[in-house]
Amino acid sequence: MHNKRLEALRANPGGEWRPADLEITASQYAVKFRKVTGTHVVFTHPSVPNCVAIPMKNKIRACHVKAFVEMIDRMDELDL
Repeated sequence: MHNKRLEALRANPGGEWRPADLEITASQYAVKFRKVTGTHVVFTHPSVPNCVAIPMKNKIRACHVKAFVEMIDRMDELDL
């Protein structure tokens, strides 16, 4: 399952992304997210061993977006 926002994240990881963009995509893929002490949003899924944390107030860097997209890709691989 792919959607336009995920493909945009994949194509432009260094773009001006906000935590809400990743939260919307996460909810479409049943990824849980929680806000930790008001500084980061942590994304988790039971089928993926690693979590992904992104800053809430600072700029989201390309490495954060790439890690998030990789997490979604791993979930897709496990579903096949």
